[in-house]
Amino acid sequence: MSRPASWIVLFDIDGTLVLTGRAGLRGMTSAFSRLYGSTAALEGIPVAGRTDRAIVSDALRAAGRDVTSAEIRRLRDAYIADLRVEIGRPVADFSGVLPGVEALLDELAGQPGVSVGLLTGNFEAGARIKLGHFDLWDRFPFGAFGDDHDDRNALVPVALSSAREAGIPEPPPDRVVVIGDTPLDIACARAHGAKAVAVATGSYSRDELREAGADVVVDTLVEAKALMSRGSYLDLWKTRGS
Repeated sequence: MSRPASWIVLFDIDGTLVLTGRAGLRGMTSAFSRLYGSTAALEGIPVAGRTDRAIVSDALRAAGRDVTSAEIRRLRDAYIADLRVEIGRPVADFSGVLPGVEALLDELAGQPGVSVGLLTGNFEAGARIKLGHFDLWDRFPFGAFGDDHDDRNALVPVALSSAREAGIPEPPPDRVVVIGDTPLDIACARAHGAKAVAVATGSYSRDELREAGADVVVDTLVEAKALMSRGSYLDLWKTRGS
């Protein structure tokens, strides 16, 4: 029997839960090189906070290729094969679980009426590889992924539908929380009346995230866990951070 969920908390992956030493960028670049002979396919293509489907579509257009579902799947499958290699490659860039992530997930898992899922621009298979590498994949029983839509703003309803399929009732919009590290994560939450919690562990500063309209801004998820430990876990979602 499923338990009622009064809150759903949706996590981004890259820059929020983990950093992979740029394995995703290397894997995508390698896939374009193998398929099309292009070693600079992603140059000038914005990637932070966007869905893999949108990134791949833009790169295909820039390379003069037709953007079809079949071509996107072909590139996706090549990328996933290369990501499996790149995720384990020793690199100078940091690769690991970001501060406070596991403690916050433990805290949320212990709170009655809270269900945790993913809302990420990663292709689902890529999300599985990245989080599986750091033993986090099994923490998330549902989610929305970059396969589902070009536009990240469309992913909140997808995540809620996935939650319903997992037996989790849909809460009101203001009891849905999106946690991410980019203005696009914040915009995604805002588009559906959800709470936006921003963490400055990616490529955007605390000030930039605050200006983008986040309800709460934290330096790391250690700070988010600390906010929760000072009282009700609702304090995190109700307080507008500074």
